[in-house]
Amino acid sequence: MVLPRADVFEAPIADGGEGTLKVLAASIPDLEIHDTEVPGPRADRPPIRARWGLRRDRRLAVVELAEASGLARVAPADRDPMVTGTAGLGHLLETARSRLLRGGPEASELLLAVGGSSTVDGGIGAARALGMTVVGPGGPDQRPLGGVDLQAVSRVHLEASVLDRWEGVRLRLLADVVNPLLGPDGAARVFGPQKGADESSIERLETGLEVWARRMASLAGGPCLGAGTGAGGGGGVGLAPLLRAGSRVPGERTADLGSHLESGFEVVAEIVELRRRIRASDLVITSEGSLDRQSMMGKAVGRLVGMAEEAGIPVIAVPGTSQGLDEASAARFEVIRCLADEVGADASWREPFEALQRTTAIALRSWSPSD
Repeated sequence: MVLPRADVFEAPIADGGEGTLKVLAASIPDLEIHDTEVPGPRADRPPIRARWGLRRDRRLAVVELAEASGLARVAPADRDPMVTGTAGLGHLLETARSRLLRGGPEASELLLAVGGSSTVDGGIGAARALGMTVVGPGGPDQRPLGGVDLQAVSRVHLEASVLDRWEGVRLRLLADVVNPLLGPDGAARVFGPQKGADESSIERLETGLEVWARRMASLAGGPCLGAGTGAGGGGGVGLAPLLRAGSRVPGERTADLGSHLESGFEVVAEIVELRRRIRASDLVITSEGSLDRQSMMGKAVGRLVGMAEEAGIPVIAVPGTSQGLDEASAARFEVIRCLADEVGADASWREPFEALQRTTAIALRSWSPSD
């Protein structure tokens, strides 16, 4: 046994991507989990059951984009962000909104974890499902929409009655990355490939997102660009007009989308008191599937390292694999040991708990509290 006299404390973390709902459900008193049937990411596949959370006082709801439109919801052979869409997210948001209480001195809150999507649709599917009129070459489009439809959008319209439904509901968007919507670090070029996009699709999605962002800016009263807007395939862009509906601060009604986005990691960290736990520790151990460049762009591991650095606490990482991590980022970790390197990729898939346990022991043997 390594460090047999050590006191070990577990601290769940999430960053606004997949798993955020689970962490918050374990950390927020009286948050109850419900599930609802919604369209899946592909309209040509059967509906799915998606979970969401509602606090018993009906003043707080939690929705996770990944539950309805996540990458894990699509079989690898079916992944194609030209086809996948966020209609299911729209249905889930409407269900959660309808259960929240409105009225009183303060707005009810709906936390939306935006990351972990299988889509690069800019939230057009969710916007359409929530009641937005989307006009293409053939007029108003009534079918489920996806990434392929973005470029052809000529006009959008949102009835006042849709905004009225969100009055008194504060929609908070929790992003898991700091990537912008467009450009070399944007939703299409960085995340498109892992969602099934080829080079041709990436360029079409980039152009489509640019068109869609202009249309949404006209409704939102401000630009839909900036840090974090690339989260969830740009999923927050289609929801930008709703942000002003629940706001009780006049100046926020015309703010750009980027100023509304919050770090999912920071919000979750505050709820689980992560800073306090880190400061009380001598060492932080963390893990994720793949430790890479994206890990350090607003995702949980990168944010955790930053928080530990502020407190002067070293961090050991035991990811499944590590590829493409630059030297400066790697140097921020005391030790990095990968499951695939230490016990083999096949063994890691067959027995993940045992593989993680063994790899953590190997990492700890290369670290000493006196270092």
